[in-house]
Amino acid sequence: MAEDGELNQIGSLTASSGQCVRQTYRSCAHSRSLLDGLLGLRQGGILFDVVLLVEARPIKAHRILLAASCEYFRGMFAGGLRETHLTEIPVHGVTYTAMTKLLDFIYTSELELDLDTVQEVLVAATLIQIEDVIGFCCDFLFSWLDDSNILEVDKLADMFGLQQLGDKVHSYILRNIQTFSRTEVYRQLPPEKVFSVLNSDKLEVSSENEVYEAALHYHYKPEQVETDHVSLQENLRMLEAVRFCLMDKQVLQRLFGRLNQCPLKDLVSSALRYHEQELWQPVLQCPLTQPRSSYKCILCFGGMFSSGSLTENEDLFQVYHPSWGEWRTLVAGQAHRMSNQGIAVLNNFVYLIGGDKNTSGFRAETRCWRYDPRHNRWCSIKALQQQHADHCVCVLDGHIYAIGGRDYSNELECVERYDPYTNTWEYVSALSKEVYAHAGAVLDGKIYITCGRRGMAYLRETHCYDPQHNQWVDCAESPVERAWHGMAAVNGRVYVIGGSNDEQGYRRDVLKVACYSPGANSWSVVSPLQAGHGEPGVAVLGSRIYILGGRSHDKGNRMKYVHVYNTEEDLWEIGTAFKDRISGLAAGVVLLSRAVIDQAKTWEQRTKSSWEEADLDNSEDSSDD
Repeated sequence: MAEDGELNQIGSLTASSGQCVRQTYRSCAHSRSLLDGLLGLRQGGILFDVVLLVEARPIKAHRILLAASCEYFRGMFAGGLRETHLTEIPVHGVTYTAMTKLLDFIYTSELELDLDTVQEVLVAATLIQIEDVIGFCCDFLFSWLDDSNILEVDKLADMFGLQQLGDKVHSYILRNIQTFSRTEVYRQLPPEKVFSVLNSDKLEVSSENEVYEAALHYHYKPEQVETDHVSLQENLRMLEAVRFCLMDKQVLQRLFGRLNQCPLKDLVSSALRYHEQELWQPVLQCPLTQPRSSYKCILCFGGMFSSGSLTENEDLFQVYHPSWGEWRTLVAGQAHRMSNQGIAVLNNFVYLIGGDKNTSGFRAETRCWRYDPRHNRWCSIKALQQQHADHCVCVLDGHIYAIGGRDYSNELECVERYDPYTNTWEYVSALSKEVYAHAGAVLDGKIYITCGRRGMAYLRETHCYDPQHNQWVDCAESPVERAWHGMAAVNGRVYVIGGSNDEQGYRRDVLKVACYSPGANSWSVVSPLQAGHGEPGVAVLGSRIYILGGRSHDKGNRMKYVHVYNTEEDLWEIGTAFKDRISGLAAGVVLLSRAVIDQAKTWEQRTKSSWEEADLDNSEDSSDD
């Protein structure tokens, strides 16, 4: 009875706290152990129940493992086919060596490949439908890909419909076009594939002149091209992929002089006219004027730095791509050192509008400039009619709007609109009241501005501009007053971030982040900033908002940190910090050409270069003495 009682007691175990007494355990080693056990059965010749006949040679296996490993064998053994009851099954279209390697993989999860067998293994894996092995073969072939075997690999990709391998071949040609286009193999590729490469935005060239040469190399041998033994009067299809507007003007002029009247001469003539109309290039954009690049970069212009900064002493600006993990610098002639400039990106050109000329005190500016990221070049455009500082700038329907601000004598309610077709500014409907230190963003064809200051008062106001009716309307007020903040529109919502106010009787950072939904005309509050950002740069890459530097009034200093808001997950991340403390940046996102990216230097490279130039100057001074 005691034993029974003990059994009863054990059988009725309960948790006094009412906790769940059922738990699930999982062994990480079980799948490996199971595979090792099956391999042991194979090596010991135990429990085989099927024989695959490949090239009339037997390969023994376990039916259940084959069925579990891929759709081909699952359909054969569990699909009601006659092979379900056969013990010997012929397999056609594969080699014995390849099938043995596939079975090795099925039993071990490992595969050994070499150049002698990879093609037959790929054929077998494609037939048997083992995706992992197909991927391994593609990776192996790509690791050995070069100019001598690319044609064969490309044919394999086409023959078996291997998109992954075909993409790798395409990528190889994109990266090596300058050398590969000089080979005989290049001219043996199908014309549609070569045209696809030459037409790609991802083609890795330092200038469009190289694309022109690569196009000619498909029709003529390199030595013929170099000695001008080519007939440019013919209709050479590959030349249709060349973006002549991006070629050097001098090259185009020489080419134009060589040509008799033909379609190519018309293209070159059109490109020369494009070069002559530099001021109007933003409105002449088309696919054949776009830079060959997939690098969307953040550019940061101007700002106020800590004293003694290298950036403060040179006409350079900063550039960032997430893949770099660092900020780099670019130098462009006619760059202008200012802060709090209005910035607009229109058709991949950057416009800097007004701002603070703060080299000695503060002075509001009327001057405006345009930056061409394809050639790393500035030019001036028509100045504003009114000085604008602490204003905001937005792009809407192909026009640029400069809204409000101040000129340090008066606060402004006026709004100016720039027409890139005529290079002129005109006044449009003014705000109902003056405002400065506000921010703006564009969403669904309308401009939204929020907060700012009027006199010494911090505002919560929201206003919306409708270009169809040329009028401003009031919207729901923001949850918190602020000024010198940033705004961004992402996925149908407007985010208001950073800035400062004097809600507690002294100026402090605003960490609260507000989100406006135009459809509901309502505000919500999302995850707050981790630290203060007054006068920050703001840029949007994908679904992330970058808040760049700025001034923290809580800390009493400019800051070098960067915070990144993930709008999809409502999370803040730490971004790549600047090398120096900075506020008043103008930031925007553009496609940068590879040639310009190659000019970008790290801070270490820029500093070293400055030291070397200084040493050279000192040595020249010494020699003069």
